[in-house]
Amino acid sequence: MSYSNPLKAALVLSGALLMSQGAYAQDFPEKPIDVTVWASAGGGTDTTNRFLAEAMQKHLGGKVNVSNRTGGGGGIAMNHVWSQPHDGYTWLGASEAMQVVKVMGYHETGTQDWRWYMVAGAPGVISVHPDSKFETLDDLIEAARENPNSVRVGHCAIGCVWHMRAIALGQAADVELNYIPFDGSSPAHMAGLTREVDAVVSGVAEQTEFLKAGKLRALGMIEMEPFDFPELGEIPAAGVKYPRIQEIPAVQWLGMAIPADTPADIIATIDEAFEKAMEDPKIKALAEERMFSLYGEYGEEAETRLQAMENAMSWKLFEMGVATTSPDTVGIAKP
Repeated sequence: MSYSNPLKAALVLSGALLMSQGAYAQDFPEKPIDVTVWASAGGGTDTTNRFLAEAMQKHLGGKVNVSNRTGGGGGIAMNHVWSQPHDGYTWLGASEAMQVVKVMGYHETGTQDWRWYMVAGAPGVISVHPDSKFETLDDLIEAARENPNSVRVGHCAIGCVWHMRAIALGQAADVELNYIPFDGSSPAHMAGLTREVDAVVSGVAEQTEFLKAGKLRALGMIEMEPFDFPELGEIPAAGVKYPRIQEIPAVQWLGMAIPADTPADIIATIDEAFEKAMEDPKIKALAEERMFSLYGEYGEEAETRLQAMENAMSWKLFEMGVATTSPDTVGIAKP
């Protein structure tokens, strides 16, 4: 077919392109979707993404597979996802750790480069082995005061929320703790169970099964409010005695992300599946069992919240000397 009128030809071509894009979106997904989780299997990020994948594939009409690529503070997983075609078939199993990858030098992208889907989160708790000599949080703090850097505290990757909460506790109590990073909360928990570390900091949701089974013993919430644990009673808040813990703004969120420049029609399909997945009985049951708070935020709402978190956490890490790159040199505004 040929057209002598260039404008008419351009309109026909444009219409054909739009129709093909629409058909592509309607057919999505035509193959399995791969979710690459930055943290180790068994932790909160991993578990949340596996439940989310199962719930979303019901509405997408295609398989959603989940795998783990640990290391580099999340940078290895992010690089893998970012290097794939931005076509909606490769997702990042994400958490709040992604909000500091840029300032930490783990990955070149920042919050504005991704579209975020926030599923859930939980407050932080510091726990010890049940046979630990530390009966209370005060015992642990006093030991650190008497012997600086002697108390080993396990947590997820450097710069993650639980690293920051552990630092917040140390600074608020004016003691030097020995911070030991792991590739996610799951290996940090294992280190607590084997006494490789003296204490472990993570989300109460991630520790639920260990606390219920008596394999870990909670010393306190690294929060301003206590936590009512049904089987164990009230876990006291460290912030009552050490209120400066609130000076470090770090909260947990667990979920997934896709590159922000994914085609709009594909994003719309994923958005719709995410909305429906958040109403899935299994997601709600997971939240109840693990004591998560459900968020269900995505798009502009999530980006606004996480951009503020990236700004605050990045500058705090720089001020503490954890990050050596000034945030303003990588385009991160000071709060």
